[in-house]
Amino acid sequence: MTDILYLGHAGFLVAHNGRSVLLDPWFHSAFADAWFPYPDNQFLLPQVAGRRFDFLYISHTHEDHFDAKVLQTLDRAVTVVCPQYRSRRLQRQLERLGFKNLVLLGHKQTAELYSGARATMFLDVSHKEDSALLLELDGFRFLNLNDCNTRLDDLPREVDLLSAQFSGAMWYPNCYDYPPQEMQRKTDKVRSDLMASLFRKCQQVHARTYIPSAGPVCFLDPALQEFNDRKTTIFPHWEDVAADFHAACPQVNVLRMQPGDRAIVENGAPSLQKFGGVRPDSSIDAYSARRENQWQSYYAGAEPTIRIEEVPAYFTALEKRNRVLAAAISKHVQIATQSHAWNIELGNSGRDASEAAAAPSPPAYTLHVPTRVLRQILDGQLGWEEALLSMRIRLHRDPDVFDSRFMGLLRYGNEPAQTIEMMKEARSQEWIERDGYRMQRYCPHAGEDLTGATVCDGVLECPRHHWKWNMETGECVGGGAIALRIERLTAKRDHKSRLESAGEPSLTAESKSPLE
Repeated sequence: MTDILYLGHAGFLVAHNGRSVLLDPWFHSAFADAWFPYPDNQFLLPQVAGRRFDFLYISHTHEDHFDAKVLQTLDRAVTVVCPQYRSRRLQRQLERLGFKNLVLLGHKQTAELYSGARATMFLDVSHKEDSALLLELDGFRFLNLNDCNTRLDDLPREVDLLSAQFSGAMWYPNCYDYPPQEMQRKTDKVRSDLMASLFRKCQQVHARTYIPSAGPVCFLDPALQEFNDRKTTIFPHWEDVAADFHAACPQVNVLRMQPGDRAIVENGAPSLQKFGGVRPDSSIDAYSARRENQWQSYYAGAEPTIRIEEVPAYFTALEKRNRVLAAAISKHVQIATQSHAWNIELGNSGRDASEAAAAPSPPAYTLHVPTRVLRQILDGQLGWEEALLSMRIRLHRDPDVFDSRFMGLLRYGNEPAQTIEMMKEARSQEWIERDGYRMQRYCPHAGEDLTGATVCDGVLECPRHHWKWNMETGECVGGGAIALRIERLTAKRDHKSRLESAGEPSLTAESKSPLE
C-alpha cells in the first residue's frame, strides 16, 4: 500500500514499503512575508519539523517550495533527490543548510531509491530552473509536476496520479497599474491560459487522477489582502475553475484534497481518505490574526535608508555580471521608493547618476518599490524575482509590452548561468519545417519547443506561455515584443530554384538566411 499525505500547496509526504519521501514542504511566510499557504496547514507542521525521512525532494528555490525554516529542522542524513541545474543555486543552498547526501539528477534521469521505488527527474530545460518528479512505486506512477513547465513532448505517459498547478504564481498582471476593465481582461486571459496549459498536461500524460495543487496562495498582510479576491486576480480557488476542468478533461478523476487528507493507493488506484480532525479556521481574518507575528516581521525595525549612489551602482554591477545579456539591452527604467526616484539607463552603465537623472525619454518600465524591499535587494537578502512575487512592488510599462531581456536581467541576474542560457536560446540556429513554413525551433521567450505549437488563422501560439506570432511576418502579436524567425517554405524553395537555374549558389547550411 502507498499512503500519500497532502501537506498543502505542492507539499506531499509519501509512505511506501516502510520508507518515506518528503516533497516540497511549505509552512511559513514567503517572499518578504507576503505569501502564505492556503488553506492554513500549520497544524501539520509537527508531522514534518524535526522528523527523519528517508528521501527529500525540493523542486526549486522559490520559497513556497524551499522553506528554509522547515528544512533546518530535518535530519541532515536524509537523501536529497536534487535537480541538477546549470547555476547550482539549489545545490548550494541545500549544502549551506547541512545536507550532504545529494543525488543529482538531470533531465529525464532516473534513480533507484530502494526496492520497488524509482524517481525520474523532469526539468524545465529552458533558462528557467524548475523541476518535476515522477515516483514509480511498485508500478504506481505519481507525477508531482507542481508548477514546472517541462516541454510537453518530454513528459511521461500513463500517469496514475498527477499533481499540478491550476492557480497563478506570478505577479502579472495584478502588480501592474491597469485600469479596472483592462486588468480584468488581462486577468481572465492569464487564468484561461493557465487552465489551457493544465488541460494539455493532463492529456499529454494520460492522467487517470488529478490533484489540484501548487496554489492558490493567500495574503495575510492587510496591505496586500486585495490579492485574495478570487475573481479579479490570477489566484482562483479550485471551485472557481472545476467546471471548466471537468468539461475539458471528463475522463480524469479529481481528488479534491485539503491539507491533512490522504490518497491511499491500493490495487493501483488512489482513493481519498479525509482528515479526521478539526482544521483551523482559514478565513482571512482569523488566519491573519493567528499568523500576525509572521506577516508583521516585514515591518520590524526602523525604516531603512538608501544612499543616492547605491541604486546606480547596483545596476552597474548587475550589468557587469551579465555582460552577454546586458549588451542586448538598451532601456530607460525608473526605480521609485516613497522618497526618491532613480532613472537608470541600461546599456549605458558607464553614465553617472546626474546624467541618468536627466534622461530625456520617459521610462519604459517604472517599478515602485517599498524602501524595505529595495534595501533587502541591495543587500543581497532578496532577489528581484522574490520581490516581484511578494506583490509589494507596483509596475508600469510604456509601451505595454513584456521585455523578456530586461525582466530576465532582474529575475536571473544573480545567476549569470541563466542569463547566458537566455541569450543562447535567443540566438539558437535550430530550425523546423511545418505548415509550409521554416522557423526557429525554440520559442524566443522561454525556450519551449515549437514543433507542436498551435497554428490557427495564420497565427502560431506557443504552448507554454501562449505568446503569439504572425506566420507571415514573424511579428509578435501577443505576449511580448520578440520576433520569431520564420519564412515561407515555398518562397525559399522558389528562390533557391531560381538561383540554381541562373547558375548562382543557393543558401547552404553555412550561409546566413536574411532573417537570421
